[in-house]
Amino acid sequence: MLKKKALSILCAVLMGGLALAAQEARLSGPLSGWVFDSASRSIRPIVGLPGAAYLGDPLVAELDWASAAPEGQLALAIREGKLYGLRGLNAELAVVEIAGALAAPERAAWSADGSGAVIYSGAEGRLQFLRNLLENPVAGAAVEAPGPVVALVASGECAVAGVGSERGGGVYLVCPDAPARLLAAVAQPAALALANGGRDLFVADRATGRILEIRGFRDEATVMAFAEDSTGNSDPVGLAVSADQRRLFVADRAAKRVDTYDLESRALLGQIAVEWEPALLEPLALRSVFLLKSSGSGQEPLLVLDAGREPAVYFVPAGRGE
Repeated sequence: MLKKKALSILCAVLMGGLALAAQEARLSGPLSGWVFDSASRSIRPIVGLPGAAYLGDPLVAELDWASAAPEGQLALAIREGKLYGLRGLNAELAVVEIAGALAAPERAAWSADGSGAVIYSGAEGRLQFLRNLLENPVAGAAVEAPGPVVALVASGECAVAGVGSERGGGVYLVCPDAPARLLAAVAQPAALALANGGRDLFVADRATGRILEIRGFRDEATVMAFAEDSTGNSDPVGLAVSADQRRLFVADRAAKRVDTYDLESRALLGQIAVEWEPALLEPLALRSVFLLKSSGSGQEPLLVLDAGREPAVYFVPAGRGE
């Protein structure tokens, strides 16, 4: 039995009035992760295991934007132009303002352990690296993005950014103290995923329906085709690598399905049809569980992929019994 205080009613405390809740709630069973629900402007838990989960009550509300770390204890949140770090999502919640951070990020990518993140602000056209999020968050210097960032992953002290542009898109390695380096020219890089201990990179190109593999991208960056669409109807919007580093999952919006590939043989292992169009593939706190669709519209449920031994897609209703 997991017990915690769920916070949902405005009480203007902690760092300039970040809205926290006051009602008591009990969450039974494990959590699959945390999501930002743009419809309610809140961070909400996915309570329970895939197949029997529901979207719980808000933990923190009245937010303009938020991103929860896959490790399940940390989040970033924007309210009234200030960026906050939230720690202890599953325990005693602590909130701290991150001084010097970009005021309006729209995208974030987390390090594997949640201790660092990179955020992107399209309004400012800059990327910023955040450090020491587990203890005393520090916002590093913001660097100019190589273009409009549409996909982002953290890679050690650096980041990989997928850039979409009318002049031609591309995938770039961006480090704080060096010029951005083009890894591959990609027309519409919709999604990125690290593999092989973070040494290799997969890229989904919506313009061609291709999945590219970039081996050793931190060094020589060898680019090769991994999978190609023969029908001309593919629209890959999400990528994820399994925890055992043996399979690649591809979310296809046009086909309304998730494809599973063997990383070594590149063979297509299976396809899972989904009722709603997937929009992404983002890791959640529970091992091998990924978010396929958020609840921003308020009309369709969340979709999650259980990428275990027998992959399956489940929907997550807004509340118990809904």
